[in-house]
Amino acid sequence: SVVKGRRSRPSKRKIPSATFEELSPVLDTLHKHNKAVCLSGLEKYYTSHTVQSSTLPMSLACLHNTGAQSLGLTELQLHCVKYLNAAKVTEEQAEAIEVRTRLQHKSPEWYVWRAGRITASMMHAVFATTVEKPAITVVNRVCYPVNSFSNVQTTWGLEHEQDARHAYTQKMSTCHKNLQVRICGFLLNTAFPEVGASPDGLTTCDCCGKGCLEIKCPFKYRCDSIQQALDAHDKDFCLELTANGINLKKTHHFYSQVQTQVFVANAKHCDLVVWTQKDMVVIRIFPDVHFWESHLRKAQEFFQKVCLPELLGKHFSKRNAAASGHKVFPSGV
Repeated sequence: SVVKGRRSRPSKRKIPSATFEELSPVLDTLHKHNKAVCLSGLEKYYTSHTVQSSTLPMSLACLHNTGAQSLGLTELQLHCVKYLNAAKVTEEQAEAIEVRTRLQHKSPEWYVWRAGRITASMMHAVFATTVEKPAITVVNRVCYPVNSFSNVQTTWGLEHEQDARHAYTQKMSTCHKNLQVRICGFLLNTAFPEVGASPDGLTTCDCCGKGCLEIKCPFKYRCDSIQQALDAHDKDFCLELTANGINLKKTHHFYSQVQTQVFVANAKHCDLVVWTQKDMVVIRIFPDVHFWESHLRKAQEFFQKVCLPELLGKHFSKRNAAASGHKVFPSGV
């Protein structure tokens, strides 16, 4: 068209974004082609694009040997020496496990790969117990992780995890260039595969590089501000007010958890998000090398002297069952 002797550009029509339902016929067509890996991030097509099991290592739960149950601890530990590398994984295997377990507690495989490994959430308890007489609750939670523990606190946290993640992303996007936040599965590090971690997310941005995300939604303070929670002087609350502002208590089990996540993921930091219905605070935790070295040593010793004897011969649960009259966990659990 011409306006006052000049040719004008036609106005651009705004085309609304298509909904998932409108795109479904196209996506279904793509789904028929085995190279359509772009669909692997969509829940509807996720299971068709997971890594095949032929690339996966053996589950540590499969180490159980009925004959080993008759051995004494000293003899059993000597027998376990040949299995010191049982947790070993390649980079390809670690990547496959992470992809297959991105639904975390909703995924049966998440429990399979956690069994027998010291996870980030268990690091504090493992460090606190002894390898000579380990607490049976710690042994069971490490060797036999099952989807059975649920209470109002954990339910609240799971229900509001996405709310907290969304609030975090909105807040941090304003000051971090090209921030990306994605969910992740069970992470393993080939340098110390006896240890694993499942952060609530992995983050990247142009300014800070790779990070972990850990979300906490404290049920006790769900209706309070962070300041109100601090003013309660609750020894069990994870945060404290110092001269440098609000920090995560180094004595709290969350500190062990996020440090484990940082080192397993080879991340530069972990952002701890504490979210309530009224407030949110983000605490950036950096690698604490001295802390990690001592905890990794203990975790590897626990794996060798406690996990392997339990996985092979159920030494500790068998001894506890004999003393209490309780049943031993069946093999493969």
